[in-house]
Amino acid sequence: MQPNDLMKVSVIALTTAFGLPALAQDQTKLVDPEELDYQLPADATAQEKAAYAVLDKYCADCHQQGALGDGLTTPKAGFGHVLDLRRLSHDPKFVAVGEPSKSKLYQVITGGAPAMPDNCWDPSCVPNEAELQQLQDWIVALGDTAPEPRTYISLADMYAMAHADMQSLPTNRRDRVRYISMRPMWNDPDVTDENYTAYLAATVKLLNALSWNPNVYKFEKVDEHGILLRVFLPDLDWTHETWGYMEAQYPYGMESDTDPYLGSLQHLAGTKIPIIRADWFAATASVSPMYYDMLGLPDTVHGLEKLLNIDMKKNILNEQVIRAGFQDSGVSTHNRLIERHPMGTGFFWTSYDFAGSAKRQSFFEFPLGPTEAYGPDLAFLHDGGESIFTLPNGFHAYYLNTAEGDRLNVGPTSIVRDTDYPDGTGEVVNGISCISCHSKGMRFNDDTVRDVALNNLSLSASARQTIDAIYPGKDVVNEYFQRDMEAFLDTLASAGIEPDTKAAGLEPVRGLFVYHVDYFIDFDQAANELGLTSDALRSRMAFAGHEMASLLTRLDTSPIARDEWTAAYPVLLEKLTDYYPYKTDHVVTADLSYSVKQVVKDTDYEPPAKKVKVIKDDGYVDTKVVKKDADYTPTDKDYVVTGKEPIKTHDDAKKYGDDYDPVQHSAAAQSHLTVYTDKPTYKVGDELRVFIEPRHDCRLTLISIDDDHDSCVLYPFPGLDDIVIPGGTQYVFPPKGALRTSEPGLETILAICNGGDAAIKKATRDTSKVSCAAGHKTVSKDHYEGIVKETLILDLDADAKDKKHTASGVDYRAVSKHNPDVTKAQISVVVRDY
Repeated sequence: MQPNDLMKVSVIALTTAFGLPALAQDQTKLVDPEELDYQLPADATAQEKAAYAVLDKYCADCHQQGALGDGLTTPKAGFGHVLDLRRLSHDPKFVAVGEPSKSKLYQVITGGAPAMPDNCWDPSCVPNEAELQQLQDWIVALGDTAPEPRTYISLADMYAMAHADMQSLPTNRRDRVRYISMRPMWNDPDVTDENYTAYLAATVKLLNALSWNPNVYKFEKVDEHGILLRVFLPDLDWTHETWGYMEAQYPYGMESDTDPYLGSLQHLAGTKIPIIRADWFAATASVSPMYYDMLGLPDTVHGLEKLLNIDMKKNILNEQVIRAGFQDSGVSTHNRLIERHPMGTGFFWTSYDFAGSAKRQSFFEFPLGPTEAYGPDLAFLHDGGESIFTLPNGFHAYYLNTAEGDRLNVGPTSIVRDTDYPDGTGEVVNGISCISCHSKGMRFNDDTVRDVALNNLSLSASARQTIDAIYPGKDVVNEYFQRDMEAFLDTLASAGIEPDTKAAGLEPVRGLFVYHVDYFIDFDQAANELGLTSDALRSRMAFAGHEMASLLTRLDTSPIARDEWTAAYPVLLEKLTDYYPYKTDHVVTADLSYSVKQVVKDTDYEPPAKKVKVIKDDGYVDTKVVKKDADYTPTDKDYVVTGKEPIKTHDDAKKYGDDYDPVQHSAAAQSHLTVYTDKPTYKVGDELRVFIEPRHDCRLTLISIDDDHDSCVLYPFPGLDDIVIPGGTQYVFPPKGALRTSEPGLETILAICNGGDAAIKKATRDTSKVSCAAGHKTVSKDHYEGIVKETLILDLDADAKDKKHTASGVDYRAVSKHNPDVTKAQISVVVRDY
């Protein structure tokens, strides 16, 4: 077989096992790590140096910021730190310590999907066997040097700890004391000690960022490890109502008739939920509208001015502001103008953001504004704004608004984008996006307006005098940036937080957000969150009932997204533990996969039927939609969207059915397609079954990829009906015959689901020339690309925007760069010869 023969008959075959010799591995000499110009820690191990050499050779061109090739200006998939081995080793998204086969980094290099390097069609440009062994050795060595496992803390242990602490407090304080729990992260072996410490810092940082108390909240550890943090509500200027915002939406509350401490703890605290998980807190209280609720911020900029005792229009007209404008802020899609107002607690920076750069959207031509200050003749016309201001304790708070001053939860991506969160939808979500972006306070940028505007003689002398006063130039503006940044860094230090703290390489609050929202739940983590050891959960599975046992079996091979786990959690808790759920106002809004639907079916936790949303004018929704011109009369169960109506308040969010749901901002979770096998490992010759559970109706394609990067199409397959897979159902492949393994290695099944109308309506797709059927012949690269591209973009409209809508109505780019209706998932299994 020649190197340019791109497709080989897969080691997985239908009905009749067959195979051809594997493509010859490249036998070129390994790169000697000592000859590389690399930057590794001074104490780098031999395994780290060797792994670095492989990653530098094959991956850095696409995934290392500062070393990108092929004209790339940004890393592919937002992953730009492949040579930062220490960071990778602390991020379970990429590396499972000690377990190469479970590490995404290793999986995609050894034949995952997409195959890496993704521009490689020749065995000479992929790692050979010796190089793959070097990556394995590095990941295995991480397990050898990992610290001793932390002592497991059960739910009963946690409640006993909190109860003992509560009893030690003065009786008149007890009903104002609450706890934040680090138990899930403490028990999780994938959380390194460094990340655990960073998650603690994230929790303290967010508590302070939601506080109106002039005093900084510091670590109040109930135990030496901080598994529980004590919060005295007045220390944050919180009331019972403030904590109540979280109580009402908390999905992990519980009660017990047998726990000797939980009931007493609830009585002493005066609440059914005296403890809230730190990861849920970071993912939910940092996301608007709850972020606004926790801080008590008003619905309009005018109300915010009253709250903060500032008068923006007066300051502008009296030239008590400083301004800077620039075209590339890294956040705003177009022009951005920022403005600083003095405030008693420090500062109030606000921005004027634009959806375009022409005419009155250009502050170079119209540098004065807004209209209410300078009138319609001189003023620019902006489309929205963001504000950052100091709280009494020196931490920062944030606010998003429309041009009219109405509060926004999410900034439209046509105006601003969040580029710090590769797995996100691109939305700037008030709270978490701003906390992450401003991890060290203000971000520097040079003013480019002053010199242009002062030389614009078409402006009146009076206007240029005003420009001279309020645009002092980049040196003056940078002095304010520096001063405000240093003040914030001092504030962090006063709370015991190192400014350079990272959680899995991210700003710590964002890191804990990602831990909760984007890291999927496997069997061991499911046990942890239920308060059980993995062995204890396995021993109870037989008593859980068929449907629950099926879900738990699935978790061994295919973790599930956070929103689905949250849906199943209360049912599993009651069935498998000595605790039962405490019902709150939390509503599951996810489209559930088949196995999760079976768990919650006919229980109090089955998601309610979604309301139909009727559009008037140009409103937005992403669930079932009835157009305004359709032959339909709204009912009292429908929610009518009038124009581009933003979700501003808690009540608005409830109307839309996505109340306080941070998962709506995660592309990884929203697009999750469930694929799993009946067991995680197989022997050569074993039959293999693949289970596919889409959340939405879709047209399915299955591609088999082996660890030589050779692939073929398993489905559509000659002799099998090419059907639409309904959302919420389970498709078992193959529906007849047998799928067998024929040689050892790591086998990957890539599932592609296309939910577009044109794809679903299309009756057949000709993939026979690249199928895994017996008699298949290899084809050219161009032919293969054409077939696969056709599969991926069946309903691609050249004139349509490659965008998708979130539940909050904001556009974001889809997971597939080709098609917004395409979702992808993969499962890798180990095939052994014994």
